[in-house]
Amino acid sequence: MSKEEFLQELREALAGDVPETVIRDNVSYYGSYLSQEMAKGRTVDEIVAEIGEPFILAKTIIEHSEASGETIGEDNYGSYRETYSESRSQNQSYGSGQNERPFSNMHYIDLNKWYWKLLAVIILFFVVTLVFNIVGGIFALLLRFAGPLMMVFLLYWFIKNLKR
Repeated sequence: MSKEEFLQELREALAGDVPETVIRDNVSYYGSYLSQEMAKGRTVDEIVAEIGEPFILAKTIIEHSEASGETIGEDNYGSYRETYSESRSQNQSYGSGQNERPFSNMHYIDLNKWYWKLLAVIILFFVVTLVFNIVGGIFALLLRFAGPLMMVFLLYWFIKNLKR
């Protein structure tokens, strides 16, 4: 696969699912990335094996765009599914001993998952609880001295009013 073929397949896989600006930005980015890596002496096939086929890359871009509200249409994965299934049936390179997971060296955490939201609520609960405990501890300490201070203030006020 050549650099131009890769970029064209990426463009086609993204077409209709994300705005043209997203397509243009990503094609530009991956075009630059491929050029930089090829300047280091790597082949396009080596780079594609690392970052994944264009249709897989498109799925990630579409998911990211969907999470940020930049998608087009209701079925954002339609062209991706067609491209992916056609490519998988034509080229079974992943099952032939090569890396089965093309994104195995990439770490992506989707903070929109329910368990991340649950974790955020739990952390917020503990922070609020900690703040209330600290403020409550300060008031408890002040209340311990409130009685004697109140007695001293009342005696001072009583003696001051007796002199009148």
